[in-house]
Amino acid sequence: MSDFDIDASTAKLLESLPDPVYIFGLDGRLLWWNDRVREVTGYDDDELSGMDGFDLLPSEQRVDAKEALGDFESLPPGYTMEFDVLTTDGRRIPHEFNSTVLEVADETVVVSIARDISLRHDREAALRRQRDELDTMNRISETVHGVIRGVVDAASREEIESTVCERLAASELYRAVWVGRNTPEETVIPETGIGVDEDFVDAMEELNEFEWTRPAQKALDTGESQATQRIPELQFPDPVREVAIERGIESGVAVPLVHRGNALGVLVVYSSRSEAFNDREQAAFRRLGEIVGFAINAVQTERLLLSDSATRLTFRIESPDAFLASVSTLADGPCRHEWSTPAGADRYRHYITVSGLPPERVEAIAEETQTVESAEYVSSNGDDGVFEVVTTDSLIRRLLEAGASPVSLVARDGETTFVAEVPGDADPRPIVEAAKEFYDAELVSKHEVERPVRTVEAYQDGVEDRLTDKQLAALRHAFFGGYFSWPRDATAEDIADTMDISSPTFHYHLRHAQQALVEAYLQHLED
Repeated sequence: MSDFDIDASTAKLLESLPDPVYIFGLDGRLLWWNDRVREVTGYDDDELSGMDGFDLLPSEQRVDAKEALGDFESLPPGYTMEFDVLTTDGRRIPHEFNSTVLEVADETVVVSIARDISLRHDREAALRRQRDELDTMNRISETVHGVIRGVVDAASREEIESTVCERLAASELYRAVWVGRNTPEETVIPETGIGVDEDFVDAMEELNEFEWTRPAQKALDTGESQATQRIPELQFPDPVREVAIERGIESGVAVPLVHRGNALGVLVVYSSRSEAFNDREQAAFRRLGEIVGFAINAVQTERLLLSDSATRLTFRIESPDAFLASVSTLADGPCRHEWSTPAGADRYRHYITVSGLPPERVEAIAEETQTVESAEYVSSNGDDGVFEVVTTDSLIRRLLEAGASPVSLVARDGETTFVAEVPGDADPRPIVEAAKEFYDAELVSKHEVERPVRTVEAYQDGVEDRLTDKQLAALRHAFFGGYFSWPRDATAEDIADTMDISSPTFHYHLRHAQQALVEAYLQHLED
């Protein structure tokens, strides 16, 4: 303990305080201290004796402390300042010093009571983080809503993708953006993008050359967004991390652009924030991916529906490896594709009719076909059997993603004829390339077909516009599933299980669909 002369009662009072107490001379020398000073700093009495009090503070804080001590005469009673106390092991503990100038033992000294304010700092830091996160989320929300507004006004898929990239890249929150599409080789290819340099999109495509699990490809394969943080520290190939470091990229998110469970592409966004794309930010981007997917499907559908002409493409597939072609080599007649619907990420449910072939033979062929997940007999239609087939990949899926509308698909004796349409002003080359790369399909004819002009109002008056998507799905599942056959080939519970919904929900949608159809027919009679 210091030999500074202080009366016993005062010393006893100061020793009883729970906080460190320092008595400094006007030159900054440490004259007296209580036991709490030793406990907090780690110094013993011999080390503290005669120590310059400023040595207990970080170097950058000593100037302020010296100025305050030099102006002691103007210090008001109870004057407080915040300083960090340095410990022997190098820690910095924030303290609030409540200081008073007194005459003790005929000497003018400064008595300081220091209170540990670490918890207060932690609370303040937490509040600042919350405010910063809230501010960031507000800016993210505004940015995403701005992108959505731009997408709504876009007239083509290319314009939608460009708008998304431009709006997101214009935000200070994001470093670079690109949109990609899948190829038949299951490789994601950037179609458009904006980065920190002109070679950004090319650099992103070149990363396909390396062996690694690309988040963008995983997002397309699973239908789930993929977030990565602290990219330069991840176990990615060195060239991948170098591209990120060179462009100041710390984190990224890959978001599938989905419509009805079908991934039409992927949006990839990068940020310089190492902790970007938390759960709330990912949720905003998942919503954006759904809206962009809907918009892409809408413009493709609108172009086909409202165009007064279409390009009809007819393909021939001689390979018997395709499932329907394999079945047709054993069937008594043509095998036809009737209808398809998405069944989850990159999976489709198809209804096909097969002539004169036992169900067990069809199911056996399905088990040997790599892209077929399941095949199940559901009903009969005269001499034909109706089968529900779930595939992980198919020509129909590839052409739908490329913007084509299937017209017919028929297989006879191992050879398949496929007909699809694209809007008259659309480039058919992506559809032709997709068909050729998937099953080496040969384009045998291409011609323009005139279609009557249908206004939006006329289209909305159609029967289909009276049905919601769920009602239409219930109607189709019921029809192809054999629910309307007599006797029934499937019960309502069977159809509901197929749709992964409850029986009451299926009945609800089916009843409303039937009511809409009857109303449309009766109105037609009245007109």
